[in-house]
Amino acid sequence: RRRGGAGDAAGVEVVCANSIAYSIKGTVNFSAAQPWKQAWTEKLRRLGRFQKVTAQRWAVKGAKYMCWVAPEEPLVDPRGLHGGFAFLFHELDEFDEEGRDRFFEIVTTLGCNGVPTAAMGGSAAMPPMLHRSAFAFSLAGDFALASPNHRERTRGRLFRAAGEGRWALVGHIIGEWPYLACEADDRGQTVLHKCALLKIPGGRLTSQLLHSLHEGGASIEAQDVDGHTPYDLGDQTFKALVCQIWGLIPDLFADPELWFDYWDKNRNGVLGPAELIPALAAAYQVGDLGRQWIETYVHTHYRELAPGAQLTKDNMLGDKGMLHMLQSSEEFISLRSQEEGVSKMPAIFRTEGRQRPTSFDRQILEEFGQRVEAVRSHHGWAPGRPPPPAARPLEVRAPFAGGESDARARMAAAREMLAWTFTKTTALSGRNWLNGFKVSFKGGGDVGIDEGGLTKVWCQEIAYALWGDENFFDAKSTGMFFKPDGEVDLLVHCFHVKSESLYRWVGRFLAYAVYQGCMIDCRLCPWVLRWLLRVTEAKSNTPAMLLNLAGDWHRIDETTSRINSLGSSSDGGEGDAMATLSGRVLFWHSDHMSAQWPASREMSLSVEGNTLIAEVDGDRITAEVREGKLFWSNGETWVRSPDSTSLPAAAVMPSWPDTPRGNDQLLEDLATMDAAFANSLWRVRYEMSDEDLQWLTFSYAGVELEPGGDDRQVDASNKSRYVRLCCKAVLLQRARRGLQTFAEGFFDVLPQELAHGMPADSFLWLLCGDDEISMEQLDDLERLVLAEGLVPQFLSDNPAVQESARWVFSTARNSDGRFRSRLLEFWTGSPRLPHGGVSAVAPKPRLQVMVQWARPASPPVWEICLQDGWYSYDNDTAIALERALSSGEQDVNFQVRDNRYTVDLAAMVQVNQRTGARRHVRRREQPADEAADVVHGVRRIETWPATRLPEGHTCGNELWIPLCSSEEELARSLRMAVMNFEAGFALA
Repeated sequence: RRRGGAGDAAGVEVVCANSIAYSIKGTVNFSAAQPWKQAWTEKLRRLGRFQKVTAQRWAVKGAKYMCWVAPEEPLVDPRGLHGGFAFLFHELDEFDEEGRDRFFEIVTTLGCNGVPTAAMGGSAAMPPMLHRSAFAFSLAGDFALASPNHRERTRGRLFRAAGEGRWALVGHIIGEWPYLACEADDRGQTVLHKCALLKIPGGRLTSQLLHSLHEGGASIEAQDVDGHTPYDLGDQTFKALVCQIWGLIPDLFADPELWFDYWDKNRNGVLGPAELIPALAAAYQVGDLGRQWIETYVHTHYRELAPGAQLTKDNMLGDKGMLHMLQSSEEFISLRSQEEGVSKMPAIFRTEGRQRPTSFDRQILEEFGQRVEAVRSHHGWAPGRPPPPAARPLEVRAPFAGGESDARARMAAAREMLAWTFTKTTALSGRNWLNGFKVSFKGGGDVGIDEGGLTKVWCQEIAYALWGDENFFDAKSTGMFFKPDGEVDLLVHCFHVKSESLYRWVGRFLAYAVYQGCMIDCRLCPWVLRWLLRVTEAKSNTPAMLLNLAGDWHRIDETTSRINSLGSSSDGGEGDAMATLSGRVLFWHSDHMSAQWPASREMSLSVEGNTLIAEVDGDRITAEVREGKLFWSNGETWVRSPDSTSLPAAAVMPSWPDTPRGNDQLLEDLATMDAAFANSLWRVRYEMSDEDLQWLTFSYAGVELEPGGDDRQVDASNKSRYVRLCCKAVLLQRARRGLQTFAEGFFDVLPQELAHGMPADSFLWLLCGDDEISMEQLDDLERLVLAEGLVPQFLSDNPAVQESARWVFSTARNSDGRFRSRLLEFWTGSPRLPHGGVSAVAPKPRLQVMVQWARPASPPVWEICLQDGWYSYDNDTAIALERALSSGEQDVNFQVRDNRYTVDLAAMVQVNQRTGARRHVRRREQPADEAADVVHGVRRIETWPATRLPEGHTCGNELWIPLCSSEEELARSLRMAVMNFEAGFALA
C-alpha cells in the first residue's frame, strides 16, 4: 500500500507477499491435464500474458512459460469455467511440435455422487472432471507431500543419526524417505559423505544402506563446501564398494571376464595379490574383517593356484580356479556369517530375490496347468491349433520391425499397439477373453497368420509398453508397482484413461497370458502377483456375510436422516466415504474418528451368528445388519456410500495373524516389493537398541500409521505393532484401489477357484518362466526332440536327420547363455522355459530337417513338343518307343481315337497321318541323384540348399534347418539366423 502522496515512491509499504504452495490438502484443486492449442497461445502471447516458469519442480519437467487463464476467458474455444493455468514447454517464438502444452482447470471437490458440486455451476452438460490436487507433470514425491515441519524434523534426525554412526537407523529413514539420499547438511555433506568420513563398518548392513542410497539418487561425485566428494573421503574399501554398487565396476558373477579385465590395471593378463584383494572385497561387499580374511586367503593360496606366481583368467575363473574354491570354502562361509552379526536368521533373508519352485511346487503348477487346459478345451482351444471360431479378430498396430535395435521406436509402436488393444478389449467380459482373440497386425507387411505365434509377439510387446518405463507404474527396488490412489488419470498413447480402468485391464491381460501359456518379461514386483494368491486365500477364509458387506460406508444421522462422513464434525456436511470393509478388515480413511471408536486405523472383523464384531487391542464393538444398514453397539448407524458399489469379491483384503509365523510372512511379502525396507524393519524388530528406537514415531512417509502417531515414540513394547503397521502401509494402503481392480480384472478372466492352494509365487513363475537355459534343460530338450519331435516322421530314424539334430544341440552347448535364450525364442517365441521344464512347453517343440528320399536311377522319359511346352507320352507308348529303339526299328505306329500317328525314330518326329502335322519328340534320361548330394539315402529339398538360413515357426514351436555337410557349416548358419533375427518378432 502507498503512504503519502501519489508520486511519493518512498511511501510504498509492503503489506504481504503471496505465492503458490503445493499441498495434498490444499483448497484449490485442478483437473487432469487438457490439450492446449497453438491459436490460444498466440492470442495470449500478443497480450504479454505468459510469464517465465521459475519454480524448480515445474522447470525440471520441461515447463518454460505459464499463464493464468481467467474464468470464462473468451479464447478461440473458451477454456475453463473457473479459470486455470496454461503451461508451455517451448519458447514463445516456437511451435508446440511435440504436443506437450497443457491446461489445468480449477475444479471444486467432487460430490459424493461423483459429479461436480453446485459450486461448479450446476451445468448438466458439463462432464465430470478427473480430480487432482496438483499438476500432472509435477510428479512430486512423498517427501514433498509432508508438512514443512515434518520434513525438517526428519531431515535433522537423519543427519544426527548419521553423525553418530547409527547406521541401522539411517538405513531405516532412507528406506522410508528415499529422497533424503540427495539432501545435504549445512556443510554440503550428504549421508554418503558421512559414511565415508566415519568409516561405516562392512557387512550386509553396509551393503544394503549403500544400495538404498544409490537407489535414492545419491552421487559419489557430490561436493561439500570444501570441494570433497564421498569418493575422496573414503578409504580403499569404501571406494571399491561404492564403485561396485554404483555400477562403475563389472559384476564378478554376471560378467566375470569383464570383471577380470577391469581389475587387471596394468593389462598384463594377470591379477597380482595387490589387485586381487580389493577386487574380491568389493565383489563380495565385505567389511574390514572380511577384507582381512580375503587378504590372508589370497596370500596363502596365491602360489598354489597361480603356477609361476601368475594368476591368469583361467586360473581365476576356471572350474577349479580360485573363485570356485573361495565360494565353497567353509571358512569363508563362516566368515560371512560373522559379518552378518545376527543371532536369528529370519525368513526375509532366506527369501531375498525371486524364489525358484521346488519339485512339489512344480507338481502343483502342473495340476494348475491341467485345470486351465480343461477351461481352454471347453472354449475350443487346443495347443498348436488355430483359434476356435468364437475367437474375436483383433487387429492391432504391427510391432516395430527393428526389434531391440531402436528402443524409442519400439516403445512408440508398442504404445500404439497397447492403445488399439485397450480400446478394442476394455469393455469385453471375462467370457469374451476366454473365447480369445485371433491377433493380426496392421502396417507390418506379410507377418503371418495367428496360430499362436502372433499372440506371443502381441503379449511381449504389450508387456514392453506397460513396463518399459514409468508412465503407467512406479519403479520399486524389486520391480514395477501401481501408481498411488491419488493418480487417477493416465495417458495411454494419446488419450486419457482412468488408472483403475487400466489396472483392471492389465489384470485381464495377464490372466489371458497365463491362459494362453505365453511367458513375457513381466516386470511387476513379485508382491503384485503374490497379492492374487493372498486375496484368494483370504476369500476362502472369509464368511459370506463379510463378503456381502464389502465396500465403503458412511455414518447416518438418524435424527436428520442425513449421511455424514464417519467421524466428521457435527455440522453434518457431506464428504467422502470414511471407512471400508474388506474381508476381515475394517479400514478408516480419516484421522478424526468418533471418540466412540478405538484410536486405530484398522480393526479386525469376525462374525458370530448374524452379529458383526470389530475389535482391536481387546476393544470390541458389535453390529447388527438390518435393511442394508449396520447398527453398532456404540449407537452409530452406517449405510453404504452412495458413490460406492461393493468392492470386488475377488479382491478381499488379506490379513496376517499377529503370530511369529504371520509376522515373518508379512515381512517376507514386503521383501517382494521393497527388500531393503523389509530388512530395515526386521532390524527394528530384532536388533535396534532402545536408544535408537526412540528416534522413530508411528508414521510412515509423512502419514500417521494411527491417530496421533507422529507424536508417539516407538519403544520395545510397541515396536512389533510399528513393524506390522509399516508393512501394511507399504503393501496395501498406497495403491489399494490399484491392487483391488487388478485382482478384479485377473479373476474376471481366470476363475478364482482355479488358484486355490497354489504357492505364493505361482503366477510369477507361470508368467516369467525360467530365463536361464541350463545344460540339463538343454539335454532334456534334445532327448524330447530326438524321441518324438523330428520331422518328417517317416525319416526321423534316418542317420543324416539324427546327426543334423544333434549338431543343433551341440552348437547350443558350445555357445553362451544369450545364444541359448535367443535360440529358444527363435524356436518357440519365448526366450524363457516354463518352470515345469521342456516337458511343459506346448505344443511340443519339433525340429524339421528339410530332406527327402534320394531318387534312384529311372527309365528314360519320352516327350512330345506341343504349342505350350514338352509333355510326356503315356506309359504304354513310352515302353513301345523304347523297345523299338532298342531293336533297331526305324519307326513306331500307334492310334489315339480316330487319329493314327507315326514316330520317325531317326528324325525324332511324330507325324499325324490324317493331317500331316509334324511335331518334334525327344528321349530324356533320368539319372540318379549325384552321390555327393545323397547322405544315408536322403537329399536336400531343392528349395532348401545348404546356404539357406534356418527358420523358426513359433505357432507350432518348429525349427526348420537345411541339410548341411558338416557341423561347422550348420553352426555358422544357425548362429547367423538366431543372432540376427529381431527379438520379439521372429518368424511366426
